[in-house]
Amino acid sequence: MDITTTTDGTLATLAVVGTIDTRASTDFERALAKAIEGGGLHVIIDFTRIDLITSSGIRVLVLFAKRLHGIGGGLVLCSLSPDVQRVFDIAGLTAQFRIAPTRAAGAAALTGSGAAPRKSRGSRVARLVGSLLGGRDEASGPERPGGRGERSPLTSQVARLLGDEKPRPPRS
Repeated sequence: MDITTTTDGTLATLAVVGTIDTRASTDFERALAKAIEGGGLHVIIDFTRIDLITSSGIRVLVLFAKRLHGIGGGLVLCSLSPDVQRVFDIAGLTAQFRIAPTRAAGAAALTGSGAAPRKSRGSRVARLVGSLLGGRDEASGPERPGGRGERSPLTSQVARLLGDEKPRPPRS
């Protein structure tokens, strides 16, 4: 994996080449940390030449999206290949990230000089998996399972990691 970082004021763009897997995720995390420490409040990650991203790379993205949001910044992913987009769709994470078709659209979304990319509800498979894990779906109304406002432990943990909710006491 090779990472090239360019900065323009508080906008940092990371162009990654190769695969972001378990071995490469440490270097990916370091490059993102260095971009933020160098003043990057708004970060674009260019996926044009990324062949594959695994759960280790996604973990880094989730952590840095939360970190940037916490300091008033933002993260945009751009130029995802259909295969990489599919990974996000299947994982049900498409709606958790701002995804833009190009670097320019990503910069516009971060700086407010354009409309933010539309948040997708995810693929049909992602919505089905989410509903099976106990998430909400619009057809059934309240949280599942059992319609008692309960979520599975896995769904609750994912939501906590993504910053979508405060911790809930475990089900008995």
